[in-house]
Amino acid sequence: LDNDGVELDRRVTVKVTAIVAGDELIFDLTGTSAQTLGPINAVPSGALAAAFFAVRALTDPLIPTNGGCIRPVKLVLPSGSLVNPLPPAPVNTRTVTLKMMAACMLGAFRQCIPERLPASDAVVMNGIVWSGIRDDGSRYVLSEMIAGGSGGASDRDGVDVIETDVTNCMNLPVESLEINCPIRMVQVAIRPDSGGAGRHRGGNGVIREYELLEGKARITHRGERFFSQPPGSEGGAPGAFGISWIRRADGRREEIKSKRVFDMAAGDRLIMHTPGGGGYGPPGERDPRAIAADLRDGKITQAHMAAAYGSGRETIISTIRQQEG
Repeated sequence: LDNDGVELDRRVTVKVTAIVAGDELIFDLTGTSAQTLGPINAVPSGALAAAFFAVRALTDPLIPTNGGCIRPVKLVLPSGSLVNPLPPAPVNTRTVTLKMMAACMLGAFRQCIPERLPASDAVVMNGIVWSGIRDDGSRYVLSEMIAGGSGGASDRDGVDVIETDVTNCMNLPVESLEINCPIRMVQVAIRPDSGGAGRHRGGNGVIREYELLEGKARITHRGERFFSQPPGSEGGAPGAFGISWIRRADGRREEIKSKRVFDMAAGDRLIMHTPGGGGYGPPGERDPRAIAADLRDGKITQAHMAAAYGSGRETIISTIRQQEG
């Protein structure tokens, strides 16, 4: 994890060892970082939720979810750690830790059954909260959860801009946001080139650009994957880093270190680029027709195609595009 929102230059580790022993499945989180000052600590029930998700993702989907599915699951959660904190540890933004736990649990099994599991998802649910005051003195609060891309799989590309694993939030419609808040959505777009290259490409993240139209606002920005990339699988490339910044009304640019609270005034813009998922399989094995379709649909750029898939394939892809009109 990037940081805990308090110690901004300290990375936080989630470590999982998965052990299949007889009729038990043990997830041992020994080696995970100690509990943090910031609110990303997760209580044991959260670790159980991540484990149960991972088990259901790994097993036959035709099995009804019941007590028998979870009875074999055991957890080792070191006391005083990020995943079993001691009071009064803050836990308000623990969701990002649950998502990373689920990703690590699946990642452990990916080492032995990669054909059953896609590459890593972006593992983000970037939270952004606006607490604003209009010119007339009235107040508003806006909260959004923003997704990244899912990982490519053995038989298909990842999905662009989708919630994965233990979260299922939907995007906030632009019309609703602009009617209720003095904010203009300057851009909402799929972020090209953010999914990892591979035989099957990772899903892309999203670009969201906001402009504050009047008054002032305090923003709580909870980002992730600004310092680590969602890994690919079986030779696939990782997804892109996340990045956010503020463009002040006077043209200045201010980077955001993943998790930060800051103020905005009328004319300032907030730009967020979420990461994509990892790619699956060697990029050199990707069907040129799929690459051509990605170019046509704006999923990748010409420069990314040359860097990720080899400039020697440009002639083939150019021919395909001409045939498609």
